[in-house]
Amino acid sequence: MNSARVALVTGSAGGLGRALVAGLGAANWEIAAATHRGGAFAADLADPEQARSLIARVIERYGRLDLLVANHAAMTMAPVDRYPLDDWWRVVDTNLSGSFYLARAAVSHLRTTRGAIVFVSSEWGITGWPEASAYAASKAGLVGLTRALARELAPAIRVNAIAPGIIDTPQLQVDAGAAGISLGEMKSRYADAIPLRRIATPREIAATVAFLASDDAAFYTGQVLHPNGGTTTAS
Repeated sequence: MNSARVALVTGSAGGLGRALVAGLGAANWEIAAATHRGGAFAADLADPEQARSLIARVIERYGRLDLLVANHAAMTMAPVDRYPLDDWWRVVDTNLSGSFYLARAAVSHLRTTRGAIVFVSSEWGITGWPEASAYAASKAGLVGLTRALARELAPAIRVNAIAPGIIDTPQLQVDAGAAGISLGEMKSRYADAIPLRRIATPREIAATVAFLASDDAAFYTGQVLHPNGGTTTAS
């Protein structure tokens, strides 16, 4: 069996995913980097069988699993009365159900290693956001899932989440397109609404996940950390 600690990071091809892989790698984790398509750990996580297969492939490759970081996400934006039903289910099934499927498949292995789960929620799962009903609802569901599993799986497995604010990743192009403005203008508008007057870098958010995965966070479970520049404290 591999003696290094092994982390599965989903959504690893995105801006935050790449930062998570780099940050955890720098902390001496062995990384299984999963993507939606392509590579040894490709999986459509809206499909429970593909989620189960992904966990099985990680165990086959590394012999163990110590950390699950559920970072995969889908998002579309539209007014609620015109929101396509197919989009609703794709977003909810990917973000919320996919995270549940992964946790369901991983817990027996994580019990063995006394490991941890970190779900990547979103500030919009806390505050909501116009025209992001499916995304906000799915990310809010991850908060409930975090708290339920933390109670259920303790003391063997720690379960936490992050609910980051706006991050400088390519996903912001979806927001810009929905608003009908340029990506640069979208970033400026978001920054103006944040007390720290800037959006987050992926590296900053990845550092929060690395902390929750570390021994320094051994007394954290059922918690949702909010790296957001102060937006949820603003009046």
